[in-house]
Amino acid sequence: MKSFISPHYCELLKRHGLNTFAGLWDLPSDWVEDPNVRHNGWSGTSRHTLFDGQAGSFSMFVKRQENHNYRSLRHMLQGRPTFFREFSKIRRMEQIGVATVEPVFYGERRDGDKLQAVLATVTLDGYRELNPVFKDSSLGAPVRRAILHRIADAVRLMHYHGLQHNRLSGKHVMVKLGEDDAFDIRILDLEQMRRSWSRVRTTVCDLEKFVRYTPTLTPAEHAELVRHYMRYLSPANRRKLVTLINQRIAREWRVKGGAVPIIHLND
Repeated sequence: MKSFISPHYCELLKRHGLNTFAGLWDLPSDWVEDPNVRHNGWSGTSRHTLFDGQAGSFSMFVKRQENHNYRSLRHMLQGRPTFFREFSKIRRMEQIGVATVEPVFYGERRDGDKLQAVLATVTLDGYRELNPVFKDSSLGAPVRRAILHRIADAVRLMHYHGLQHNRLSGKHVMVKLGEDDAFDIRILDLEQMRRSWSRVRTTVCDLEKFVRYTPTLTPAEHAELVRHYMRYLSPANRRKLVTLINQRIAREWRVKGGAVPIIHLND
């Protein structure tokens, strides 16, 4: 397939000789963590900062893999790089207007019997996971509520387009706080995101996981996010969905133990 190069970074990459597959593949292998090795393939991530006075400087994660593939009905024999699936999901999120990581480059090549892929994305400098952000008691109530509403809007937009995150939690929502209560959020870790044909099932699954895995939010804040997500639904449909969410929460927490958080919408 033809390589993708972000028009925002094309010239900067070109000046550094990194606008080709080979240029990025040959970068030093200063892995962020040990590469993931499975069967006859591997996958690893390194971080690189480009200094350029003309277009500004930025850092990017460069993910490289070899024979680290998945198989589908269209690619049963040779498979496709798992990075292609990740890149496709990033682009889909861009298309529907949900902020995630920004892609810089994606490309593939064959080297004999080896299928190689490179995916480069802009690092999220200044962003933190939602859980520690909300653990900070100095974060004011208005901005906390605004962040929850922004997350609910993003998740509802995903669901409207038939996308289920499948791992939604405070670890996968990144927040960058600015001055005067400004902020930005990004939804990450799209590896398990998939198409869903049941809006109810998708809503219950993603919201239940979010409630279970955002322990620094108060019960009132969990309810605020769910309430904002459901604000266009009828009272009857809101009650139905909240009942299903609470049932799923109770079922999961009985397995793992601990106090069971229950969502109350007060309507």
